[in-house]
Amino acid sequence: MQLFCSVNSPYARKCRVILREHGVSCDEVMVNALENPPELLAVNPLGKVPVLVTDAGLPLCDSTIIAEYLDARGSGARLIPEGAERLPLLALAALADGVMDLAVEWVLQTRRPAEMQWPDWIARRREAILRTLRVLERCGLMADEAVTLAHINIGCALAYLDFRHPTLLWRAECPALAAFLDAFSQRASMQQTRPEA
Repeated sequence: MQLFCSVNSPYARKCRVILREHGVSCDEVMVNALENPPELLAVNPLGKVPVLVTDAGLPLCDSTIIAEYLDARGSGARLIPEGAERLPLLALAALADGVMDLAVEWVLQTRRPAEMQWPDWIARRREAILRTLRVLERCGLMADEAVTLAHINIGCALAYLDFRHPTLLWRAECPALAAFLDAFSQRASMQQTRPEA
């Protein structure tokens, strides 16, 4: 298997954490998606990371689909349970994915020339992130629980906010999430996948 990823992508980090949590061996191919590298476009015409190419040669081009695939292959407890627990867990995981979406959009907007940036657009993303974090703050997630996809998604989303948006100051408003991230970040899978400045 090959995982095409970027060292600073929160979506790729989610998949890289799952690989380590499940002990799945995979060749991680670091690319810069913004440069449209031919090896990435050959497996994902969308030009986005992450992409997992299975041993059968099937490219999986979405981090949640990759998570499902790896969860079925990995050892240890499932990250995505079956039965009644499945939908509530996926709902939390999707909120965290939404935070990642907004945070990445915000980064891309601020990389535009100043005269082409939309302050109102950025403000809407910022408020949507904080609104979502207030909801996640009430979910009672604990770092010492059995790890699930919700833990990983929320951990990667929060860590990305700290990395790319330190001025957001979300920790003061969401102390339970801050405590969760501080503890969850000590896991080997999170330590080994930290983004680079």
